[in-house]
Amino acid sequence: MKILAIAGTHLRHLYYFNTIHKKFGLAGAIFEGRGSMIPEPPPDISEHDRDNFITHFKKRDDAEKHYFSNQSFPGCPALQLDVGHLNGSESVRFVNKIQPDLVLVYGSMMIREPLFSKLPHHTINLHGGLSPRYRGSATLFWPFYFMEPTYAGCTFHYIVSEPDAGEIIHQVTPPLDKNDGIHDVGCKAIISATDDMLKLLDIFQEKGKWEIHKQTSSGKNFLQKDFKPEHLRVNYDLFNDEMVRHYLEGNLRCQKPVLVRQY
Repeated sequence: MKILAIAGTHLRHLYYFNTIHKKFGLAGAIFEGRGSMIPEPPPDISEHDRDNFITHFKKRDDAEKHYFSNQSFPGCPALQLDVGHLNGSESVRFVNKIQPDLVLVYGSMMIREPLFSKLPHHTINLHGGLSPRYRGSATLFWPFYFMEPTYAGCTFHYIVSEPDAGEIIHQVTPPLDKNDGIHDVGCKAIISATDDMLKLLDIFQEKGKWEIHKQTSSGKNFLQKDFKPEHLRVNYDLFNDEMVRHYLEGNLRCQKPVLVRQY
């Protein structure tokens, strides 16, 4: 089984693929550079929202360093690209050289032509969100804005031309602890998804396929432009980043999602 990784370059992306590489070995990897984990706040916001913005992304960076420290690029043939260059001829040549049986995607920008049609049928994205309810961008954040932290999880799905809309293989949510902040939940979701992918690959090696489920219910495709610093007021002003504790203590009503599971 020849596995090709298409990945971002943040610590969580490297953790996912390093873990897979240790057990199964990657035949190759395409890495698309990603921006800073601590972006500059927009200039035209209030001082309070600016403080929330800085706090939010600083805590995200701290959490990823805590959960995913000491990650390096896996020792396999690799192509490293600047952001925005994923879908060009270099990637096509690299895929043609590797001739993968299976492609695992996590953390890159949207895959489009000419690369899209060069990938094998079994090209699986790890989406940090529960599709179809939460598709698109920042979908481990939006469940906290809508005060449903139980919906912060991950979806493995086949890639299609629309964001996070392909047939679903498997979904996972992490165990919640009363001391978890928003970024603890996000990091734990990736750790749980990584553990599950190892089991999914065992199934694929044995059976050559997975059971699949079409996305039939409706949801929302969140865009990067949908996020505003003002949205952070819910998690930090109302809950002081303790929404999980409020939920576990029964002070926040929240349904549990029905997950698609492979096992």
